Amino acid sequence: MEVHGKQQASGTKVVLAAMGGLAIGGSLVFLMGFSFLASLTLLVLSSPLLLIFSPLLFFAGFVFVGAVVGFAVAGAMALTGMSTLGWIFQELGGTSLLGFGGGLAERLKEQGKDWAGFLQHGNEQGIKIARRGQNLLVV
Repeated sequence: MEVHGKQQASGTKVVLAAMGGLAIGGSLVFLMGFSFLASLTLLVLSSPLLLIFSPLLFFAGFVFVGAVVGFAVAGAMALTGMSTLGWIFQELGGTSLLGFGGGLAERLKEQGKDWAGFLQHGNEQGIKIARRGQNLLVV
């Protein structure tokens, strides 16, 4: 039978679906309850031990958290150092990293030539000034 474009389910299909849902859902609810009761029982049995050893466990927790944080910081520093070394090697090799900053070696060579010219020119100026000073002393 069709009513307004929708199909109606027969009574047997509804009963079978409900029984299947109860079988699956009921077993899941049972397992959930069993898990909850097991956890609650273990908590009740272990709470005196937690109370007795709590001072030791408290500071052991601090040590554990400190160790985890130390390893995390060391890993972050290692990652930073390795990425920096990779960036330096790529820059000195003349390849660009992420599409910018390439040609560092060429820029350094050009700056070196500029500095060499500046120092050579400055040295020539220094020699001229020194000669003038000697000429003034001779006169």
